[in-house]
Amino acid sequence: MTLALDRTLVIAPHPDDESIATGGLLQRAIAAGGEVRVVFVTDGDNNPWPLRYLKKKLRVSDADRAEWGALRREESRRGLAALGVPPSSAIFLGYPDRMLLRMVRAGDLRVRDALAAIIEAFSPSTLVLPSAFDLHSDHRAISWLAHGAAKGRNVVTYLIHGRAPRGRMAFRLELNAEEIARKRAAIECHQSQLVLSRSRFLSYARPVEEFQQAEFDMALESRLHDWSCAVKHAVRVVTHRGGD
Repeated sequence: MTLALDRTLVIAPHPDDESIATGGLLQRAIAAGGEVRVVFVTDGDNNPWPLRYLKKKLRVSDADRAEWGALRREESRRGLAALGVPPSSAIFLGYPDRMLLRMVRAGDLRVRDALAAIIEAFSPSTLVLPSAFDLHSDHRAISWLAHGAAKGRNVVTYLIHGRAPRGRMAFRLELNAEEIARKRAAIECHQSQLVLSRSRFLSYARPVEEFQQAEFDMALESRLHDWSCAVKHAVRVVTHRGGD
């Protein structure tokens, strides 16, 4: 499979997912003269342990979370710049971190509608989404929502926590040494996340990025509960590695 990178739209649940999962792909799109947009659905502001560590406090206030979210937005802009992506390509939606699955189960589809409007306006040649097989609940929820907003589009998915079932691979992107170095530099821009997990985060600067097939076949019209149960069954043998 060859990806059309003239208009590439990446949807990231949290700041850092774009660098970890698509740092090489974004470089290729820019190098090919393509136009890029990166949508950050949350600010990653509900990631308390690094915040507690840096603030030297156990209780985290709303003001602390707001400050943390602003920091993570700025880190994502710096990460995009390291990949050659204009920071103006970033779109921040600011939905609640680690609350997306609960929102959808309550019938709140504002995220889907916001994504649908962005997709319609940008009209991407390739749409890059988190996978429903990811073990992080925000990733699964956004996958369900974004697939629902992306009917008729050319879609591939990525995984950060866990792995997809066999047979779903769509595309492997092999990175050269310069691309790997720039991806690592982008990941290093997310200093707030490296403070407690530096080795794990830098391990994502790998020579290959893998993208899975679109997941329209997973009964998008069904309830998210059914979708989640199917995914849990498929990935039940994979150990959760945590993180945003």
